[in-house]
Order: sequence, then C-alpha cells, then structure tokens
Amino acid sequence: MSGKSIRFSIYSIVIFIAVVLGIIYLFKYNILMGVVGIVLLFLPAKLQRIALDEASGKVDKIIAKYIVPGIAIILTLMAIMALALWIQ
Repeated sequence: MSGKSIRFSIYSIVIFIAVVLGIIYLFKYNILMGVVGIVLLFLPAKLQRIALDEASGKVDKIIAKYIVPGIAIILTLMAIMALALWIQ
C-alpha cells in the first residue's frame, strides 16, 4: 500500500471541492468566468491519475480507481443542484 497514492487521492478530492465551489461562485457572478473556471477541473483529474499510477496495493488502487471518481461525481451533482438553487 502506497501512502503517496492515498495522499494524492486526498489532494485530488480537496482540490476538486475547492474548484467546484469556485466555479459555483464564478457562475453566480459571471457566466463567462464560470466557463473559464471549468478548465481548472483538469488539475484534480491529473492528481487522480498520478494517484492511480502511484498505487501499489489493492486498497489504494481501489481508492484511486473507484472511490475518488465516485466522490467527484457525487460532488459534481451536488454542485449542479446548488448552482441551480442560487441562480433562481
């Protein structure tokens, strides 16, 4: 089990949360800036890919391959719902 892989997975989730919240605020104030903010979603995806490459054990491979993207999908859906509520 690689601690480096788990650390990159945690960084990926934290940065993803920050970027999604930033995108929500950007969309709230200016739609064009929100679209530009979507480009920042490549950073957490890159960290998740690094975590998957660094994974050596079964547990950290499962975390990097299934749990982190699952959390990202759930957070994305929550962000879309929050954005829809704020725009109204």
